[in-house]
Amino acid sequence: MRNWNLRAKEVAYLLNPAFCGRLLHSCIKTYNEVTKRAFPFPLVYLVLPLILHKKTRECISSRTQLIIWQQRYPELLIGFAERTKDMVQITNEAMELLLQSGVVLLTNAAELEISQTIRPLSKTKYVNDEIKDCLNKSEHVAKWFAAAGKVETVYVSLGVRP
Repeated sequence: MRNWNLRAKEVAYLLNPAFCGRLLHSCIKTYNEVTKRAFPFPLVYLVLPLILHKKTRECISSRTQLIIWQQRYPELLIGFAERTKDMVQITNEAMELLLQSGVVLLTNAAELEISQTIRPLSKTKYVNDEIKDCLNKSEHVAKWFAAAGKVETVYVSLGVRP
């Protein structure tokens, strides 16, 4: 990804750290609530490529286990590893914003938790239908990750190598 001043305006607007951070926050929060455990840091790199790719997002449902979903929609995983690689810098920028603002905390075990001292982020403020859908699907992804078990299982299921 290019530096901010070299990015196309559309890319800078759509993939800004605040928006991407909001999606990551939603996923981390739901994972924390479902598992009562901290979110494994390596999984943050899989969230945005799943959510921001519209065809993939439309098929995401936590009613289906990740492994079953992957078998049902193998065509959605074509190019997923490359999309994931392309989103690393965007994810890093979003995580940097979340960590610097104190909304998300990094544990001693290098896992992520939602800060209990910061007022919760609104699910409805400043959102349209597509943003609501993205936030909703980020919660579904969190439930997938929670049910999948190990980080390695999730990566292998999605065909991505760290």
